[in-house]
Amino acid sequence: MKIIVKDPDVLRTMLIEKGYSQREFSRLTGLSENYFNQIINHKKSPSPAVAKKISNQLGLEFQDVFLITK
Repeated sequence: MKIIVKDPDVLRTMLIEKGYSQREFSRLTGLSENYFNQIINHKKSPSPAVAKKISNQLGLEFQDVFLITK
């Protein structure tokens, strides 16, 4: 099973609305900027722990940001 961002554009909008750049948010969550960008663009699938860390940092539920696919 894979974890993917539901909608990359919505995630980017959420970051902006919360006052984060992708660079700042990735640093805040302890991820490399490159890895975070790959998650957003569906090039990498985050681990459940990383996906939870991202959604928690945004103050959202896991299912608000991510989908679990086969």
